Amino acid sequence: MNIPEYISSGIVESYVLGLASDEERREFEKSCDQYPEVFAARIAFELELEKQAMENGITPSAGLKDKIFNEINSGGKIVSISAAPVRKINRWKITAIAAILLLAGSLYWVQSLIIDNFRISKENYRAKNNMRELLVKIGELQQKPNVKMASMKGMEISPASYATVYWDTISHDVYLLVNNLPVPASDKQYQLWALLNGKPVDLGVFDIKKERLLIQAKNAQGAEAFAITLENKGGSPTPTMEKIYVMGKL
Repeated sequence: MNIPEYISSGIVESYVLGLASDEERREFEKSCDQYPEVFAARIAFELELEKQAMENGITPSAGLKDKIFNEINSGGKIVSISAAPVRKINRWKITAIAAILLLAGSLYWVQSLIIDNFRISKENYRAKNNMRELLVKIGELQQKPNVKMASMKGMEISPASYATVYWDTISHDVYLLVNNLPVPASDKQYQLWALLNGKPVDLGVFDIKKERLLIQAKNAQGAEAFAITLENKGGSPTPTMEKIYVMGKL
């Protein structure tokens, strides 16, 4: 597929605006998954539409709708906000105004849905970018012959937990991949330990963040195994043994 030609064909605009056929839509969604350039073009056009919607959007005043309906129920008299005399408006005019108001409210509601959809698309775009970067980094680590991996499995306190450590035996860099750890209470933090000759070495505390699944910890000069404990916020000089969530040997 000629990606630049495909993007410039107008398919991006047709898809986002809902003008593409079912076949075109399926092909475009498949292309977004296969080609990052196509997905980026889609997000760029959606962001441009969002920008225009935010710049040109008009929000009806909060009390206007209630004011119109109150006047309808009271017999069709509309009192000016200023000190001008009271004037009467025919019921059909009031009905027309109410219809316009409802239409404006509907358009504002649709606009809000569109903006929410754009926001979700941006979040998905960031998540996919983060995942691509993560996979690239892990691939680089796995290809280095001097990097050892420790798969840390869940202990009795949390059997479903799982994490992976990549340790560079030359640079002594340590990378922690948080595969699955429960989010702790706000006053707690996880702490990573290297175990050497049966003695724990502190490699630092970390938080669970979706946008940062691969964490570079403190360097480890030597290690035979790794473990993660749950400690009070700020960490502990020694591991709390009954709070070991995962552990694994190199």
